[in-house]
Amino acid sequence: MAGPSSQPQKLSLSPAPKRFKRNHPQKDLPYDVVEKIFSFLPIKKVVQLGTVSMRFRNSWFINRKLHFDEDFAKGRGREEIMWILNSVFRHHLGSKIDSFRLYFNHDGMESKAESWIRKSVKKGVEELDLDFRQGKEPFQIVSDLIDVESIRVLKLSFCELHLPLKPKGLCSLNTLVLRKMPASEGLIQTVFANCLLLENLELLHCSKVFHLKISTGKLKRFRELKVVECTDLSSIHISAPTLRSFFYHGYFSKLSFNGSLPQLKDVILCCPPARSCLEMVRTRNLLLNLVHVACLTVSSTFLEGLSQKYEKGDLRAMQFSLGNMKELHLIMDATSFCNPHDISSFIRNCPCIEKVFIDLNNFSFGCGYYWEFHAKKKFQEDSQPLKFEFLKYVKLKGFKFERPELELVRLFLEKAIILENLALITPKNRHMQFGHVDAQVYKHCFLTWRASPKAKIVLYEKDSSSIVPNHLKTWC
Repeated sequence: MAGPSSQPQKLSLSPAPKRFKRNHPQKDLPYDVVEKIFSFLPIKKVVQLGTVSMRFRNSWFINRKLHFDEDFAKGRGREEIMWILNSVFRHHLGSKIDSFRLYFNHDGMESKAESWIRKSVKKGVEELDLDFRQGKEPFQIVSDLIDVESIRVLKLSFCELHLPLKPKGLCSLNTLVLRKMPASEGLIQTVFANCLLLENLELLHCSKVFHLKISTGKLKRFRELKVVECTDLSSIHISAPTLRSFFYHGYFSKLSFNGSLPQLKDVILCCPPARSCLEMVRTRNLLLNLVHVACLTVSSTFLEGLSQKYEKGDLRAMQFSLGNMKELHLIMDATSFCNPHDISSFIRNCPCIEKVFIDLNNFSFGCGYYWEFHAKKKFQEDSQPLKFEFLKYVKLKGFKFERPELELVRLFLEKAIILENLALITPKNRHMQFGHVDAQVYKHCFLTWRASPKAKIVLYEKDSSSIVPNHLKTWC
């Protein structure tokens, strides 16, 4: 099959044969078995293997994973991508397509993109991932294009989705991801009212999300909600007793829960510094709904909102207990005013904590007047009776050996009676050299502070520690 004369053919796509050859050595796997295996590989991998072995050069004709995503598009122009997709769909012999992923500049080629989508839908596609962020205007998706029963996973980037109030299909949908596109309240309500198998919803950098109402109603499987940088958002109301994971990144909105969340175990709350006292109040109210959480990732802003406040002339700390908490991942914001007392006060209310990760990054504890004349004394007083009875692992990333950081290290070493590992990772952008004398001084201090005789204290120049948090920072 000949492509455009000026177009470099980086993938060799041979014409579809009338029938596959089946004469193969007896020592090899049967041809039908090999073809079955190859049909489940991404098409890019299948074509690459076909260039190595003539036996497999036509395996892509029945391939089920048509992944023309961003990785596939690297180094290829739009004309080449169009030629490849046209060739693949023209000669595809398989009766089934499991997944179709497309990263494409649709400007002026909307009908072409729509034809590829329709062909994949016609062959019962279950995962549809459409990314049109290269275009100038959102890609318009009419309801009949995707309103089918086969789709289980739907991921849309820079699109406008138009669904009727009662879609005929999408009854099998369990994952919906909307990125950089309008996500109105009406659209969300339509999804929850009709997609009764929905388990995961992600709204990433979406617009027109003003009041997000998550009411699962008849949904019995809804598990995970992610909301990232939806700048129009002013309130979130969640009524989802089956919710297990809630990830939020952005300024604190008015967040309310209807009823308890007994299955909520994983939570990420990464927020910029509070813009008002109201946001701090919202932080304190939110904490009451985290009593069942086992793994928590928060920014230092969250801890600031929980710090001691003056009430009727007295400085009082908030009373709470997170008895199910096993892992805390704290991400320090360079512009926050969080101090060691804020950190120790929070951890002391997690009596069963086992792992603590603190990303200091470029953060330095700005311990000024408040710390020196008040918080430091409270930090020392509150630390006296404190014991971390279950704490086994601590990692401080971006450790600069500053005095407040050493105060935290001492706290963990003295109070974690069964500590197994303390990892200190120095900053990437900081040239640090410790002489023999300096190393001996710190080693002596750390060993003197250590309450657990089996605790290993390791200093890394780069993060090569095998202990990693459950929540990766790249989740959004």
